[in-house]
This record gives sequence, C-alpha cells and structure tokens, in this order.
Amino acid sequence: MSITMLLLLAVMGLAFDVGRIYIARNEAQVFTDAAAMAAASKIDGTKAGLDRARDAVAHVPMRWNLGTQEFRGVIVDFSADGSSWEKDPRDAASITQARVTAPDNSVEITFLRAVGGPDNFTVPAHAAAAANPVRLTQ
Repeated sequence: MSITMLLLLAVMGLAFDVGRIYIARNEAQVFTDAAAMAAASKIDGTKAGLDRARDAVAHVPMRWNLGTQEFRGVIVDFSADGSSWEKDPRDAASITQARVTAPDNSVEITFLRAVGGPDNFTVPAHAAAAANPVRLTQ
C-alpha cells in the first residue's frame, strides 16, 4: 500500500508539472497569435505603419502563467516575403508580414525537481501573420 501511494503521488506530481507547462505553452501561443495579427493589421507600407504595429503588440494583454506574470523579451520582426525577418526594415513599402516571438517564458517546476528534473522549463512561442488579408502564416 505504501509503495502504491508513493507511485500515485509521483504520477500526480508529474501530471501537475506537465499540466502547468502545457497551460503556459498555450498561453504563450495565444498571445503571440493575437499580437502577430494585431501587428499585421497595422502594416500599411509606411514607417509609421510599422511603429503602429509595434504599438499594437504592446497593447495586447501580456499576462501569462495563469495571469501572474508578464511576457519578457517580446520580439517583433517584419518581412516582405516571410523568408528573412528584420526588426527595423529599411524598405517599409515592401513589408507584408509581422512575426512576434516570446522567447523567455520560464515555468517553475515543482514536483519533478524532487527526482532530478530541472528547476525551470522554458516554453517559447512565436507566430507570424500576413497583412491584407490579416491571417496567421506560421
């Protein structure tokens, strides 16, 4: 009975940690999808449009980890064709896509640490959206 109880607690701990990682990954992906689409909706072929796109990303709610933390290190890139991405493109007239990356989302591991697991698990997310019509591309 003791061994069974210990195994049951270990499985419950694993399920808890994996569930938190899954929820954090989902929250990060939802944020990057929404932010990329918000940015793409502001692209109009001008530098001012790129500034509005960055501003739109800044106004998307950036809360994750069940609303307890803000995303850190969010990166907004732009591209004309989706093959090369630049933070500050020289030719704004050719820009048709925006990509948002949230690379630094670290979930604290609670139970797996007891058996030698990592202290934190990073769940990065990214999404790209095209303008006209606004749609997710990656």
